[in-house]
Amino acid sequence: MVTIEFNKTGYDPQIDYIKGLCILFVIWTHCISRDELGLMLFPYWGDTAVPIFLIIQAFHYYKKGVDLRMPSILKLWKRILWPFIIMVVIMFLIQHFIYYDNTDGTFSPALYWDKRGPGSYYIFIYLELAFVIPLFAPLFKRLSIKWLLVVFIFLSQLIEFVTCITHCPDNIYRITFFRYTFLIFIGYLLATRGLTLNIYTISGGIIGMLFLFLFTYTKINMEPLFCTHLDIWPLCHWVCYLYIAYFVLTFLTYTYSMLDSHLHIRTYIEKIGKYSYEIYLFQIFYYATISTFVGNTLVYINNYSVQYILYVIISTVICVVPVTYLKSKRRINLP
Repeated sequence: MVTIEFNKTGYDPQIDYIKGLCILFVIWTHCISRDELGLMLFPYWGDTAVPIFLIIQAFHYYKKGVDLRMPSILKLWKRILWPFIIMVVIMFLIQHFIYYDNTDGTFSPALYWDKRGPGSYYIFIYLELAFVIPLFAPLFKRLSIKWLLVVFIFLSQLIEFVTCITHCPDNIYRITFFRYTFLIFIGYLLATRGLTLNIYTISGGIIGMLFLFLFTYTKINMEPLFCTHLDIWPLCHWVCYLYIAYFVLTFLTYTYSMLDSHLHIRTYIEKIGKYSYEIYLFQIFYYATISTFVGNTLVYINNYSVQYILYVIISTVICVVPVTYLKSKRRINLP
């Protein structure tokens, strides 16, 4: 049996490595069209970034013990919300003065914003889970793993059913944490027991892969069992999270070991992961403002493939390099 375990008592560079890869997946998600991502089987690796970030969030809470500890509002404000607000204000001002004709609906970032700041919904999910994750601590104390699995599957299926019968609109669905509830259980497992590959978890991962294919590449209506009327969220079902936890996370930890002979690459990916939140904020700003100029500049290249590859590379460099350089040099006081 193979068990995935992270350091529960101190710093674990492997976590930053995984976060570094995931924030790169986020950047690529927002600069490549969904059709092309589908051809690259991106849903099976790149779209797993947000669920993995949330698993790590739950892991960090429960690695300190299964006790009810509410988060520090001041810490969330200083570390998460205040930098986000600063970025949003600057971005809106730039959009207003430079892209005035395209700013209809701009001041509703949480609900309708993806074209003006891709991934902006994540901040709301993170803050919600910061307060929800501790509420499950008493449940984890009282129930066995088998009963916890039953409870979380039941909760997840109930959420799917309610989402279906209420025809939950996308602008509400995207900013509420409910679709990620099962990840709290996975984060708890990772923190207390590790994620073990055995006949049961491998079977669950395979089932998750099959369902992910059905959700992503077919038009089968699975309601009210699974919410499929919101087809831009094919990965956000508890059964798919089994695949992410036991296959994708296992593979990412394996690549960490594979890079033992290329420490300079692994170290830089770890640095990217350490500053993943700052990079997340900056990529929102980039895609809402600067990316238009980058795209317009590259249209003069006649070869579409070269144009597209350059756009991905330039976008990645712009989103990552300035943040990692400034943070590592500490020449300015970024949040």
